[in-house]
Amino acid sequence: MLYTAAGLMLAACSPKNTSIEVVNPLPFDRNAELVSAPVSSANLGKLVDADGNEVAYQVKGDEILFQASVPAVSTATYTMLASEPASEVEPLTTAFFLGDRRKDDFCWENDKAAYRMYGPALLPENPSSGVDLWLKHSSQLAADAMYRQEEGGKPYHVDYGLGIDSYKVGHAAGCGGVAIYTADGQIWPGGPFKTWEILQEGPLQTIFRLTYDSVQVADKVWNEVITITVNAGAQVNKAEVCFTGEPVEGAMIGGAYFHHDDPSVDLSEKVNDYQIIACAEPATSDKGIYRVHEQMGIDATTLDFGRNYVAVIVPGAEATGVAGATEYAVKNYEMGQTVTYYFGGGWSKRDYATDDEWFNATRQTAASIATPLIVKVK
Repeated sequence: MLYTAAGLMLAACSPKNTSIEVVNPLPFDRNAELVSAPVSSANLGKLVDADGNEVAYQVKGDEILFQASVPAVSTATYTMLASEPASEVEPLTTAFFLGDRRKDDFCWENDKAAYRMYGPALLPENPSSGVDLWLKHSSQLAADAMYRQEEGGKPYHVDYGLGIDSYKVGHAAGCGGVAIYTADGQIWPGGPFKTWEILQEGPLQTIFRLTYDSVQVADKVWNEVITITVNAGAQVNKAEVCFTGEPVEGAMIGGAYFHHDDPSVDLSEKVNDYQIIACAEPATSDKGIYRVHEQMGIDATTLDFGRNYVAVIVPGAEATGVAGATEYAVKNYEMGQTVTYYFGGGWSKRDYATDDEWFNATRQTAASIATPLIVKVK
């Protein structure tokens, strides 16, 4: 639900301003981080920061979601001016099903990057349950426009100013898919999803769910439900995955990414109890982009595609390693349990000019997940 200048209705029972304090206990700045705060519907209006600048928000039940920016070890104060209407919120998250438009792709994005996972229509091509990464030039939503360009004869493997799909998923985890690791050292990647459902779609947070009904794990077949939360301003998506079926002894669950042929720089370390695995590599892992460019009369060998980045963060991971071409971080699993992990990608042509910037941002993201901003409503 959104409040706009035209649609905001204030209760007649003397609404009052609401003060919201957001505390950052960590020794680095937290910028545009999504937080929630309980605010009465009677007090909804224009949200402003300490300098009087309007801050966009999304209504979620009896709470509001907004992006807070708080300096290191500091407190930032926001005020809901109940007597004033809020402006329309620019959408920074979305999710949508392509269906017949593109072989049942399910796509989502925030202002940082776009992603997709593969549906049943792609089954003849033997896809995995891995995640594809699309790199974007700006914070504006671009994925649907890139699909429309493809439909108009401009492939999304060519950069026409919005971004590019230059990432190869492989029959593997791609950019942060689920890792199912068994005691014999194998990773079982799964196939396309069976059903999809958008649980919540808003300008600052979108949540969707995919189900899988035939996940092969050793000699067993499992069912999978994965719920993904997409926040504006976030480097990573939140994944919550649960399996049902006959247990496989020694199976472990977590997140993973696919190692490509191009040389990569990798990171594996813990921040508190949050295991990070991350990589930086040339943004040309899908070698098919050279053929597509050639078909469009473009010599791709003369182009600079930059570097793409991937990160996976697994709270409480008990094992990491590489199985085949898959880098994984996993934890022991009891059937029916929900495992939470985080994954995302980036581009050197956007927010992260160097590999170190990506790795440092990932460390800070892990620390921020472990120590959320503290919200106090007065």
